[in-house]
Amino acid sequence: MTLSEKTCLVTGANTGLGFAVSKKLAEQGAHTVLVCRNKEKGDSAILEIKRDIPDASVELMICDLSSMKSIQSFIEEFKAKYSKLDILYNNAAVMKQKRTVTEDGFEMMFQVNYLASFILMNSFIELLKNGSSPYIINNGRPADKYRLDMDDLQFMRQYHMYNSFFKTKLCLLFASLELSRRPERDGVTVTMIDPGPFKSDLVRDVPLAGWVKNLFSSPVDKAADNILYHVASGEAEDKNGKVFREKQEKPLTEYWKDTNISKQVWTVTETLIKDKIK
Repeated sequence: MTLSEKTCLVTGANTGLGFAVSKKLAEQGAHTVLVCRNKEKGDSAILEIKRDIPDASVELMICDLSSMKSIQSFIEEFKAKYSKLDILYNNAAVMKQKRTVTEDGFEMMFQVNYLASFILMNSFIELLKNGSSPYIINNGRPADKYRLDMDDLQFMRQYHMYNSFFKTKLCLLFASLELSRRPERDGVTVTMIDPGPFKSDLVRDVPLAGWVKNLFSSPVDKAADNILYHVASGEAEDKNGKVFREKQEKPLTEYWKDTNISKQVWTVTETLIKDKIK
């Protein structure tokens, strides 16, 4: 497999799954842009990849997904430098024990896990159309049992770390499905992939739960291989509008198939970010 001449963008790329996927993309010859919040940690990630893959084509770009100002600056910087994008991997996510509000007034997990990915998908759609077999991969799959409260998408009435986290992923799922059906995607494949359980520092705010989860999880390289499988397996267009767990397609539930919900999520999201991003 080779991904030479492809440009790939990975969010949350300095550690965990984002780092592992970035390294594997670079190993296969892709020019890989690591999007990180912290420059020092990002630089360390670049050095580690270069140490193991001396000829890797990797680049660090800074973006704090909890800041709309930072997202806007990053988008402008990327567009000024690149005329095409082949793979957008929205990997970054946070999990917070207590409800936290960003500088933009959004609940933290809702902004980082969902709004930021929504903005990047839409902001880079034209660059993706210029790419080769362009692919948007959104990370994660919410459990089947969750339902959205359209009047409380930011958990002002009820906040529970795990439930709220998975509901942000459910928003991302509905947005992915909606974009996959919209004419403006025009050949860009949009999927959501659950890479499977892996050792992660996502639950660093809850050390005990994180320790227990990681005790029974697979090494992160296995999850990264599952993502690379979809990137390298060809026929990307056949994956459009689908959801995967590891390497297998996950049939859409009846709830997920409800296009009225996906359209409503899309419309509400556009309204929320209307004055935040140009």
